[in-house]
Amino acid sequence: MRRVLTRGLAGDAAAPASSGASWDAVKVESLSETSRRELAGLQKAVADMRDAMARMAYKGPEPDFAAMKKQTKNPEFVEEFEKAYKSVTAPDMAMTQVDTLKKNFAELEAQAKKHATHATTRMAELEAELKSIEAQREKIGTMTMDEYFETNPELKKKIDEKIKNDQWFDV
Repeated sequence: MRRVLTRGLAGDAAAPASSGASWDAVKVESLSETSRRELAGLQKAVADMRDAMARMAYKGPEPDFAAMKKQTKNPEFVEEFEKAYKSVTAPDMAMTQVDTLKKNFAELEAQAKKHATHATTRMAELEAELKSIEAQREKIGTMTMDEYFETNPELKKKIDEKIKNDQWFDV
């Protein structure tokens, strides 16, 4: 329950602004078991980072100095503590790491999309080649040499060149 609450408090502080794809959409696109495991590891790392950021961002309740003054015999100590507490200021830190991480994540996401499109086109090429091979396997029993040379003219040229040079056997 606490993990769900901290994620709700953190919001999308750790999520890159440009990531439009949900984890489910990315899981559908991943093909191998290895990529699914790596994606699960990445998803866990992002969730852990969000949890850590939520824990760091939580300040806790403000101290009730009036109640403390009533409960103690020495209210001067509470006044000193209150004065010291109110004088503490958080340093102004420039958070360049988040911007750097967002930029790096955007670059990795773009690179992954480029690889995914390349993989998709390569899969289409391989499927077409596979269909061609299957068609050749069906015809192989009845195919003549002339029909085969029509599909592979460079082999015909190579064989004709060997015949012309009187090279009948390769040893």
